[in-house]
Amino acid sequence: MSDKSNIIANVKKWARHAGKNDYLNYLGGARITRNQAIKAKCYECVQGEDTSTCTIFKCPLTPFSPWNKKGHSTT
Repeated sequence: MSDKSNIIANVKKWARHAGKNDYLNYLGGARITRNQAIKAKCYECVQGEDTSTCTIFKCPLTPFSPWNKKGHSTT
C-alpha cells in the first residue's frame, strides 16, 4: 500500500466533520476550490477532531476558518 493510500485509509477512519470530504477529494486528486482547500486543511490540522472553534492563533488560516467565531482576531 502506498503512502497516499495509507493516508486516505486513515482519514476515512477519522470523525465525520466539515472538511472531511474536501480533504478526501484533494487526496484523491480532484480539483477543489479555495474555500474547500481551507476547510480541508483545517480538517487535516485537527485530524478529524471537533472543529467547532479554531483557536490556533499562529495559523494564517485562522481568520478564514469556517469554524472561526465571528469577530475572532489573531491579535
